[in-house]
Amino acid sequence: MSKWFKGDGDHAQPGAQQSSGTDPVFLKRLQAGDERAWEALLQQWQQPLYRYLCYTLSDAEQASDILGETLVALVQAIQNFDGRVALSTFIFKIASNKTIDYWRKKKVTTRLLSWELSVDGPNSQRLELQEALATLPEEYRQALLLRYHIGLSVTEVAEVLGKSYKATESLLSRGRKRLKAALKGASE
Repeated sequence: MSKWFKGDGDHAQPGAQQSSGTDPVFLKRLQAGDERAWEALLQQWQQPLYRYLCYTLSDAEQASDILGETLVALVQAIQNFDGRVALSTFIFKIASNKTIDYWRKKKVTTRLLSWELSVDGPNSQRLELQEALATLPEEYRQALLLRYHIGLSVTEVAEVLGKSYKATESLLSRGRKRLKAALKGASE
């Protein structure tokens, strides 16, 4: 769990798929409906999106539903995407908006994560982290998940959340402090 509390430089988490921008040729292929380009995009982003949605929604079935809605919205919105921000930012902004829409419809303010993401069986640290994340305000949880679980840069998180870089750094800092406190409270 220490990866959640490392310094907040603008580098990606190891192993996270990260793009520093949008390849204009790849974007044109997506906009033209190139099946191979869409397959490549799904191969790269479907699992990270699903993991993000599982953490955000706390229900694997709902995460699958919102993933489908996100992908449909992505297909529709790609025509208007100009590539000025990273494709990852664009994708996660759509997913974030779909998640917000879901909770707005549900009008739920608190949720407890009671399911397991790991296929390897119970993992008490993972469950503890999920429960601690569930206690955080939505904005903190989304910022922390986008930054540390998905591996987006601070700049990309700021773009997804519609905040300035400094405001996002502050949000991440406060979120890490609240998460540490929640984890410490859970272990006592």
